[in-house]
Amino acid sequence: MRRIASSPSVMRRKDTGAHFLSPPDRLLDVREAAALLNVRESWIYQHVRERAEDKLPHIKLGKYIRFSTQALTQWLESRQLRDTPPGVLQRGYSERSS
Repeated sequence: MRRIASSPSVMRRKDTGAHFLSPPDRLLDVREAAALLNVRESWIYQHVRERAEDKLPHIKLGKYIRFSTQALTQWLESRQLRDTPPGVLQRGYSERSS
């Protein structure tokens, strides 16, 4: 088995080429993904559209949209590192005391 570069939680079997999730990962629906990220469901839908600038990692199963907990966590961590200026913690608090 080998991992697919786009998502470390998705594995591919060498013999069949089939994809499957690693055992500790769990698929979330839109409501659960919104709760995990603490956003509205409409925000989730906006970030999985084809024209979205910063797409959420997701899996389409026919008409259903599912999200890997590990992929969402990694996406969130990568945004935090990119968007947070040095020396500033979340919610605008500085690491240094005033």
